[in-house]
Amino acid sequence: MSVKRCGECGGPVYTRIFRRWNSDGTVTGRLSSGVRICHIEAGEVCAMVEGISARIGYHIDRIVVEGERKASRNITNETLSPGHGLVGLVGRSWGGSPVSLKIILAISRSVGFGSPEVLKYIRGRELKLRVENPFCVPIVVGDLWGAFEALHRITADVSWEETPGAVKIDLVKVRDEMVEEHPDRLALQKMATLPGDVGFDRCPRCGIPREVTGSIEWDLDAGVVKNRKTGRREVTVMVEAVNAVISELTAELGDEIPGMVQQVEQEYIADMMKDSRLPNTISEYEALLEELRVMGMGNPVEVEKEGERLEVRVNNPFCEPLLAGRVGGYYEALEGVTPTMTWTPDEEGYTIIKANPS
Repeated sequence: MSVKRCGECGGPVYTRIFRRWNSDGTVTGRLSSGVRICHIEAGEVCAMVEGISARIGYHIDRIVVEGERKASRNITNETLSPGHGLVGLVGRSWGGSPVSLKIILAISRSVGFGSPEVLKYIRGRELKLRVENPFCVPIVVGDLWGAFEALHRITADVSWEETPGAVKIDLVKVRDEMVEEHPDRLALQKMATLPGDVGFDRCPRCGIPREVTGSIEWDLDAGVVKNRKTGRREVTVMVEAVNAVISELTAELGDEIPGMVQQVEQEYIADMMKDSRLPNTISEYEALLEELRVMGMGNPVEVEKEGERLEVRVNNPFCEPLLAGRVGGYYEALEGVTPTMTWTPDEEGYTIIKANPS
């Protein structure tokens, strides 16, 4: 029987192998040149996709699929590159690629994307899957599509069919090599980072922070990750894919898109906290923002509150409008009023978020 979890803390083995918690408030892939990932409630991601679709009047599923595909291609291709030892040397070989596919699907379970089952696999040509418990169909489809292409260095077509509690995905090769039909679209932007001194109480055996294993439970068979405290489902997503989708929507539809993202997130967070009855003190805001670090969302380094005005500086933010929405949701829940939110773009490794009563 394969070892799926750390014998000390119970964290999944693939979480340890492929993920690194850094002292600057980021979480990155170990084998993929600092590709950023973050942990987030599944409902937040679904709310963003559904909320933006509702506001603009059409579904953004295809853009989400393409953004996730590009990010998944990137991280899988880099992980399987020759510079990564045995993984790079044999991962794409005739005998190694089926093993790599099993690892890719196991990682999908460990990050909470659902439970994929292979229905048909012809190496380098075709892959049919059924995924139970998909948390967000467009992201799950894009993730597996990009990984299949990168594993075999091909370009594939995709089709999918949703059924109750599951999705069937068909991937079929259309040409050799990974072709970018529109390389300027959904471009993945590397992000500037500032140093930090965030410390974690790590498991001595696997190195996963105990803040993670103490608050999260993994059902690796179902591919579902839940927060022990809230009972809500959580997932790990690629930061570059989230930002690429928002940038693409902004380019297509206008500068109001980031504001829509912020508003959708604020509404979600405020609704989740509506019965919390927390005090509106600066220490409470600091406590709420503390979780950003272990989730890989950034490093909150300054929190100021003067009267009804709140200002937060976050170094290495994962996504400015989503962070502004989160801070706005905290403000709405603690202050009892809907705030007006502003934030600065992350151009030098930080953003400053301000909340004021409307």
